[in-house]
Amino acid sequence: MDNHEVLTKQQPIIGAGALIAEQADLIGKVSDAESFLNTAKAMLDGAQPLQEVNPVPAIAVTFLCGFCAETALKAALAQTGTSTKVLKDIGHQLIQLWNEAVSKGILDSVPPRWLEQLNSLHAGDYVLRYPMQLNGIVLPNQAAMMQSCLDLYAAAKAIVR
Repeated sequence: MDNHEVLTKQQPIIGAGALIAEQADLIGKVSDAESFLNTAKAMLDGAQPLQEVNPVPAIAVTFLCGFCAETALKAALAQTGTSTKVLKDIGHQLIQLWNEAVSKGILDSVPPRWLEQLNSLHAGDYVLRYPMQLNGIVLPNQAAMMQSCLDLYAAAKAIVR
C-alpha cells in the first residue's frame, strides 16, 4: 500500500474516500485526489448501466455524469497541487474546473458544448436537484457526455497515483 497508512480493524473508516473491502485490515487511508477519483468512478458506474435502459433515464444519467465530471476534474487537480479548500470553493462549477485543468496542462482544449450545457444544469440553480417549476430542460448530448466522462475518468486515473 505504498505510502498509505494501514488502518487496523479497530479504527473506524469514515468519509467519502473510504474504500469498501471484506478485510478491514487491508484498507488504507486515501489521499483527497484518490477520494475524488473513487467518487468519479462510483458515479460513472451508476451512469453506465442506465444507458442500456429503454427509454434511457436521461435526467438520472445527466445528474450522475455531472458529479463524475466534477470529481474526475477535482481528482486530477488535487493530484497536481490544487488544495481541497480551493476545490471546495470552486464547488460545482464545471467550466471553472475545466479551465483550471487547462491552466495546469491537464487538458488542452476549451470546454466542449456538452460540458457547457451540463454546467448550466449542475452548477447555478441546481435544476436537476431542486424543483424549479420548469416545463422542460435541455440536456447535453447523452452519447457525447458519457464518452467524455469515460475519457475524463481515464485521464484523471492516469494522473492520480
